[in-house]
Amino acid sequence: MTEMKFLSVGCGDSTVIITTNDTILIDCYKIDEYTKYLPSNKVIKALFITHQHYDHFDGMDYLKDNGYTIDYLIYSPYSRRNNDNSVEYDEWKKFKNLVTHFEKKGSKVNKPYRQDSFEKPWWTVSGLQIWMLGPNEEIASSSTRELHDACLVFLIKNKSTGNKCCFTGDASDKNLNWIANNTTNYCNDTLHASHHGSINGADLEFIKNAKIKDTIISTKSGTYQSVPHSTALKRYKDNSSNKVYRTDVDGTLTWKF
Repeated sequence: MTEMKFLSVGCGDSTVIITTNDTILIDCYKIDEYTKYLPSNKVIKALFITHQHYDHFDGMDYLKDNGYTIDYLIYSPYSRRNNDNSVEYDEWKKFKNLVTHFEKKGSKVNKPYRQDSFEKPWWTVSGLQIWMLGPNEEIASSSTRELHDACLVFLIKNKSTGNKCCFTGDASDKNLNWIANNTTNYCNDTLHASHHGSINGADLEFIKNAKIKDTIISTKSGTYQSVPHSTALKRYKDNSSNKVYRTDVDGTLTWKF
C-alpha cells in the first residue's frame, strides 16, 4: 500500500509519498527532521517543488549535502522579473544553484505549465498518475505575474486504489480561479490547501468546485499575521464533506493512499 505523509513542518510544505519501490517528495521544507521517511539508497524518484520559496524548497540543501540523488526534478516554470518582490533575488539564486547541482548529478528537469489535453495523465510514475492542472501559461508569464501565479497545481491519483490528492502549493487566487473555470473533476477527494490556510489562495470558486472530502492545511498559527485565516478555514470546513486537518493541530498525517 502506498503511503502519503503530510509532514508537520510549521508554515511550510513537505509531503512524502512512499510506494513499494520508490519515494516521491512534494516540496521538502525541513525534510532533515524526517529522514526516517527517506529511502536508505538515497535515491529520490521525483521531487516536485511547487514554487521557488524557501519554505518549499529549503530541504534540497539537506539532500545535496547528504549525497541524495533525484531522478526527476519538477518545478514551477516561473521566470523572475527585475525587482520582483514576490521572490527575493537571493532566494531565487539559491534555488537555481541547487537545481544546477542536481542537474550535474543526473536529475532530469521539467518546468511544466498546464497540460494541453486531459485525455491521459501528464505523467505516470511508480503506480501514480499525475495530472498537471496549472499554472495556465498566459497567467504565469504575464507582464504583471507574481510567483504564486506560476505555482504548480496538480492531481495525483493512485492507479490501483483510485485515491486522489490535489496539491496547490501556494497558488494564487488568479491561478486557482482559472483552474476552477476551465477544469472538471480536479479533486473529488483530498485537497492539500494553498498557502498554509491564508486567505490568499482560498479562492471560493476553486474550493466549491473541488468537491473535497478531506482538506489538509500545512500551517502553524502565529508565524504570520492571519495565517491560517478564519475566513479561509470556514471555506474549507463548509466545503469538505469529511474533515479539515491542520498539521499544527493534528501533527504529521499519514494517508493509506
